[in-house]
Parts: sequence; structure tokens; C-alpha cells
Amino acid sequence: MTAGEGATMTELAYPYPISTIHSNVQGELEPVRPGALQATTPWRVVLDVYLAGRDSEHTRRAYERHITIALEAIGVATLAELNGIHLSQWRAHVAGSKLAAGSQAQHLAALRSFLKWARTFGAHALPQDVIAEALRAPRATVIKPYVTLSEPEAGRLLAACTNPRDKALIALLLGAGLRAAELVGLDVGDVHEDADGETVLHVRAGKGRKDRIVPIRVDVAAIVRRYLVATGRTLSSDGPLLLSEDPAKRRADRRLSTRAVGYLIDRLCERAEIDAKKISPHSVRHTFAIRALRAGASPVAAQKLLGHSSLATTSRYLDHLELGELRQAVPELPASPVSE
Repeated sequence: MTAGEGATMTELAYPYPISTIHSNVQGELEPVRPGALQATTPWRVVLDVYLAGRDSEHTRRAYERHITIALEAIGVATLAELNGIHLSQWRAHVAGSKLAAGSQAQHLAALRSFLKWARTFGAHALPQDVIAEALRAPRATVIKPYVTLSEPEAGRLLAACTNPRDKALIALLLGAGLRAAELVGLDVGDVHEDADGETVLHVRAGKGRKDRIVPIRVDVAAIVRRYLVATGRTLSSDGPLLLSEDPAKRRADRRLSTRAVGYLIDRLCERAEIDAKKISPHSVRHTFAIRALRAGASPVAAQKLLGHSSLATTSRYLDHLELGELRQAVPELPASPVSE
């Protein structure tokens, strides 16, 4: 497991007892409404209520993992048993682990967010400033180069597509910078023309449950239309845009899955002989962002295209552009004297 994927209990081995409260309460308690949370409510029940309010499935999985690791390690049955010393000890343990700084910050941020929320609903009385101070993120500057495709690699990836569906999928990733979940969530009706007669995508319920409109170029739109024609559909058709070609799928449930997108990217990279790096659907999204900035897009425009809530997130791509300038400044090795 890489640092960015979180940590297991082995990776965060903790000297404090592991709670067994989960096996004692799971399946024995009725769901608790937020207004009914009390200091005596087991933390796992509180966690279930908290996670139910998270919009992103990815966030739910990650936060459940991070919070469970922390509270099982500390060994409390309810959040009311926690104190600032517990939290400070956990922070010290995480900060001293072998996890990368970004993963350390993610572990602490998940617990911090949960405890602040739980206090609001009456599950404990720890002051907000104690939570914020005891679980503050480690001071570190994290520079994580994005894995992206070069221009020749991007061209080979598109050329490796042997059917209209795969070509439309790669064209949308390279030409719209969508997340995998946004890509498979597109319906045919989400591809339409705007007031200027140009083709746009209506990305519904992206990260943070926010919609956005993403314009696509003529070449991308043409590839999408050819795919629709190949499947006997038009822009006025209903249903998912990208269809699964798995014969086991029921006719009424033919939407492509995010897992299938990842698998397809792997196969196409192998066919395109892109084997020096691990390319994921998100790598193609990063590639779109870099290409957009190199084409002259402002960071604000790139932010809107990518659906980032913060301009700081988009600005990280500027580091990649600066690398090119730095590379030009690196001197060549000095000429070696010719040996006689």
C-alpha cells in the first residue's frame, strides 16, 4: 500500500489497547438521529451518522478507515471518554510514523473533522480549540509530482483505442479532464449545445455535489457523436452515455463502472507501450490540467474546468510548468579533456 492510500493498523501500530466495542454493539443498536446523539452513544454509532452525511463515497471510505484506526487504537467506547491528552498522543504517534506528510495530515484531518461535527451534535464536550490544537497537521511542505502523460504518450493512448466506445472515453478524459466518477455518471442528455452552438458537458454532482458546465472541442464532440451513432443513439436518447460491454450486465443496468474505466486504461496503456509509469484515470485528468495551462488557460479558468473548490488545488499544477523553466536553467556537464 502506498502512502497516499492511507494506513493499516500494522503501519500505525499503537502502544495503547485496541477496543472491541464494535463487536459488542454492531447490530444491537437502532440507528440514532443526529439530534439524539448523547455522551453515552458508542462512537461507532456516531461515526455511522457522520458518514451518512458525507457526499463523496471516496471520502466516506477514507474517513471511516482513518477514524476507526485512531479510535480503536486509543481504546475508548464513547467520544465523551476522549481528552486532549488522548488526541495529542495520537497526533504524536501519527507524526512519528513512516507515513508521508500528506497521509499524516489526512489521518489527522479526518479525526479532527469528525470530532468537531460530533461536538456540535452533543456526542462529547471537548472544546473546539482543544481539538484543533491537539490534532493540528504536521508542518511540512509536500511536493508530490503528478503522474502525467507526455504529448506523444497521450497521442498513442488515443490511437490505441480499437472501438468507438473506448475512443470516446479517452477523448472525454483527455479533452474534458473529468474524474472517473463524473465520466461514468454522464448521461446522453448531459451532452448538448449551448447558446453559441458549441458542445458542452453538464457534469452533475461532481466532487462536493456541485454541478458544472465543461466545454469540449469540436474533435472531442465528433468522437462522442460517432460513438452514439455506432450504438444506434442520438443526442436526444436517454440513459448513460458510456455503456458497459460486459454481456453479464442486465439490459437496464448498462452504465460503465469506474473500476472498468481503470481496467480499460491499464489495457490501453499496455497496447500503447506506456509502461514506464503507472497511469490511472486521474493521471489523464492531471494531463488535461497541464495541457490546459500550457495552452494558455488561466488558473481560474482551469479551476472552473476541473471543478476544484479551491484555487490553491489548481495552482499545484503550476509547479509542473515551472519545472520546464528550471530544466532550461540546468547547465550541461563540463567538457571532459580528451584522453591521450
